[in-house]
Amino acid sequence: MKHTTLRAVIILLFLCGMAAGKSYAVLNQPALSAPLNGSTGYVRNPSFTWLAVTNGYSYDIQLATDTSFTNIIVTRTNLNITRFVPVSQLPAGKVYWRVKAKNEAGTDSSAWSSRFTYIVAQPTSTYTIPANATLKAIKDTMRKAIMNTPSILAFTADSTYYIEGSFTGLFAIDTANINDLIIEGNNAHIIIKNNPHVGFMRIQNSNRVTVRRLTVDWDPLPHTLLDVISVNNTDTTVLNINVRLRTVTGKASPFYPAIYNNPSFTDHWSWAYLVDPADPGSLKKINNNTVGIQPADVTPLACKDTPVYNIYHTGTKSGKYFNVGDVLSIVARDNVGPLFSTRNCIDLVFDSIINYASPIGCYYSYDGSDMKVLNCQTPLKDASRLVSANADGVHCRANAIGPWVENSIFIGNADDGVALYNKGIFVRSKINSTTLTVTNNEFMNLKKGHIFRIYTPKTGKIMGTNFTVDTVFLQSGAYRVQFSPAIPASDYDSLVDMNIADLQQNVQLFNTNLRNERFMISNNRFTVRARGSIIRSAKGMIENNQYFSCSSPAISLYNEAAFWYNGLYSRDIWITNNDIRNSGFDNLGADAGAINVRINKIDSVALNTYNDVMSPTSKDHANIFIRNNTITNFAQHGISLFNAANCVIQGNTFISTMSGFFWPGNHYGIYINTTNGTSIISNNFSGDTRTPKTLIQQVNDSGTTIVP
Repeated sequence: MKHTTLRAVIILLFLCGMAAGKSYAVLNQPALSAPLNGSTGYVRNPSFTWLAVTNGYSYDIQLATDTSFTNIIVTRTNLNITRFVPVSQLPAGKVYWRVKAKNEAGTDSSAWSSRFTYIVAQPTSTYTIPANATLKAIKDTMRKAIMNTPSILAFTADSTYYIEGSFTGLFAIDTANINDLIIEGNNAHIIIKNNPHVGFMRIQNSNRVTVRRLTVDWDPLPHTLLDVISVNNTDTTVLNINVRLRTVTGKASPFYPAIYNNPSFTDHWSWAYLVDPADPGSLKKINNNTVGIQPADVTPLACKDTPVYNIYHTGTKSGKYFNVGDVLSIVARDNVGPLFSTRNCIDLVFDSIINYASPIGCYYSYDGSDMKVLNCQTPLKDASRLVSANADGVHCRANAIGPWVENSIFIGNADDGVALYNKGIFVRSKINSTTLTVTNNEFMNLKKGHIFRIYTPKTGKIMGTNFTVDTVFLQSGAYRVQFSPAIPASDYDSLVDMNIADLQQNVQLFNTNLRNERFMISNNRFTVRARGSIIRSAKGMIENNQYFSCSSPAISLYNEAAFWYNGLYSRDIWITNNDIRNSGFDNLGADAGAINVRINKIDSVALNTYNDVMSPTSKDHANIFIRNNTITNFAQHGISLFNAANCVIQGNTFISTMSGFFWPGNHYGIYINTTNGTSIISNNFSGDTRTPKTLIQQVNDSGTTIVP
């Protein structure tokens, strides 16, 4: 059989050894690290962490209330990362915990580690917000709680709080410098009135804060829905449609926000897209996910009862996507606040929060660490809703420890379900082979001891060396970064794209210390516009999730070289046991898999116009395990693995319930390109009755092993 090599024989012998129960090398006990033995804390969903074990592939953890572990309260098996967060609150009192390591075959394990204790404490001070309190009263009570932490700030059970008035900032509550605060919502309801641009809460420079059991909504909503009632396609370069405002349940006005003479909406107007009423939360099944409409394109039409508008937008071919009966969504997400925004915060827990809308996304963490999103929901409130939040469900930039997202639902989000990344730091000039100057902006996060890689977006090349920061200081408006080792002479000479007016074209540094390591995305449901999860991280798991009707590829591991400069690459990632259906039908799904892995570079297709295309050189993705996923109705390719080394695609099942593909062109079940050392083992295509061009497509690969 093609590509059956010595490596294939080794794998087959390995599998036979598994079946025979053959024993392998004895593993050492894990060394526990945090929480420290005997420590006391107020966080009831803490992160338990330990050191990696040599040859350890996965780990089991047990938590108990007794020293002999006869009363086990939490257990988790087969963790591929050295971290665990209990999805339910731990009981108050002493908790014992221990960990053991297992090899990849699961045939051998270490002994249990030494036993650590963590004492779950309960704050003695509770500050209760009276029912029907104003925003001022909420803030006054919150201030008292913050001044006397550790404490509990409690809303009155099942009460409704209306937050309204004029705001100078983008958040109803904006606070900082908090330690050990529990905000207990007690299933209270928050309604943000007449401020569709205002986010609920921002927390900065804080540690160990929990927010739980709250429901949040906006009136009016920060997005609108319109029925398409006529389409004029006489001129194919013009979008010329008439639309009628839809009604919404339970709001002060029976209609969604007006799109004319309504500054609270139109001043924050972002983009539009067609939704699918037959598949609530998802987009219309077309290869387009945005429509360029502006407030200036809108003309009100005479009407008696329901607002009707003409939308006339020139210089576009999007008219071909519109039909009478379609539903158009417009989101107002420019210069607005999200549901929760955090900056420089460590160990934040969001538990059992329900938000039916948001001016932008839901859970944001900038330059922080160890955020947990547990049992949260961003659902469609009722049949009159087809969109929820205006952006991402979970959004983490430059976190040391990535988020733990479990048992949550994101349906109808107008952008990615989970987005993990850090930003490129733009190089302004090269002083010598150990000194560069970089842009002074919020994305410059390098500190002494940090490690970075150098990336050139025009070529897609990631320099092979890891560089360690020695000093960082501000000089003449730019940061001067000194590092070691020296850049090799040939690489140093190649660094020519610097101080370009269009910053996205510059050579960039990427901090590898702040890339959301040890993240977990487990047992969630995603139906969103764009990608279910887009990951640029390391040492993380994406397991047991449902990705239903995500308009872009369900799981994506790639950088955005053009425009966003989000990146960079992913390593040591487990993508297992996910249920992916009908995803990847929009323009980001072209030539992509439902699981899509690649490294991008900038491609100039016209003067000052840039798009992402695959890097011709990079193989910097590594150790990605894509196992036991079920992919139904892949749009163009089932699994795409590009620019990667030493990866495994094993035990995945491909199914079809439709006769054709969403995308035209060539279709491949598994598509590898620019790879080394890929193992493709025991994947099942029998349930997909469509006929792809090739089940397994190989381009520019080496060391590939295929075991049927």
